[in-house]
Amino acid sequence: MSERIIKIEPYKTYDDIIRLSGKVILPDGQTEINIPEERNLNLYNYEIENGIGIKPRDYSSLNLKVNLSWRQDSHIGMFDNLVLDTENPAEVLALRMQVQCEKTRWCGEQKKVELGVITKRAVFDFHIPLNEIKDHVKIVAFITRETEAKNIFSEIPTSSLAIVSSCKPLTIQIDEVKDIAGDYLPIGPGNIGDLAFDIQGLDDAFDLPRIFYSEDLKEYLTRDDLLSVNASILTALFYFLDQFLKWLIFICRLDINDKRHKSIVEMFATNCSISKEELTSIIEKEKLCAEQTKAYLELSKKLFKNVQLQYKYKRELRNLFKIDAK
Repeated sequence: MSERIIKIEPYKTYDDIIRLSGKVILPDGQTEINIPEERNLNLYNYEIENGIGIKPRDYSSLNLKVNLSWRQDSHIGMFDNLVLDTENPAEVLALRMQVQCEKTRWCGEQKKVELGVITKRAVFDFHIPLNEIKDHVKIVAFITRETEAKNIFSEIPTSSLAIVSSCKPLTIQIDEVKDIAGDYLPIGPGNIGDLAFDIQGLDDAFDLPRIFYSEDLKEYLTRDDLLSVNASILTALFYFLDQFLKWLIFICRLDINDKRHKSIVEMFATNCSISKEELTSIIEKEKLCAEQTKAYLELSKKLFKNVQLQYKYKRELRNLFKIDAK
């Protein structure tokens, strides 16, 4: 965030109490694209009408409208336990929200919102200059303590700008996702005999498995202008991801300090429409227990659908069928 914010880990927090929703407004001022309920929007080649896909880089900027609402059965009184008995949450807590790009470290203007305004479903406008953005942007929001309390023996956060609640961010993909699952799944050429693809290392609990494609196919699979390459990757992609999901849940000994582990958890949390905390909890359960197995099956179903939507399977296949039918 653009101001110094301290997260006091030992204290209990109430996360995802306030939900973000919103829509992107294109420069023509007429075209509005709602951010889906799972809070991730892939704007690259997004079809608006008649199969026309959007190229965000054709514009210099985008506008964004964000709404805030309380999660069902939630209200401001839930924060009573996070302030002193003599304090009113509406007076000492506030929501801070901004747009940011992790790749370029650009941050938009931070907006401070009184908690009382949230019940009014107010709309907040953000301007996104695309020359400052690479890959994607996130709309992040936190509820912070605005004043410092002198009671040092309190079991609640008392530091100014300490975070008492985090909101699940909205994510907008601006540029094309060129690599399989972004930068998180290692893939490269290898000497794998008569196989076209292979995954090695699925029994290693610490190092990420690696996807290999035949060295003989390298000159073709590294090109991005062949429809047959797109078809091959589309066909194999879900299998690759599902194998990594199985490894992550049933085999991996998660190390939260390992950047590779953190990255793959973030990727599957997004693609399976689940929070990082919930996914981590599933991974850390007793391996192959009934509860963990059931959780994997549910996540695999979500992954199968979300991958098709993210990588535009229907549109890509339709284009391939049209060319083949000529």
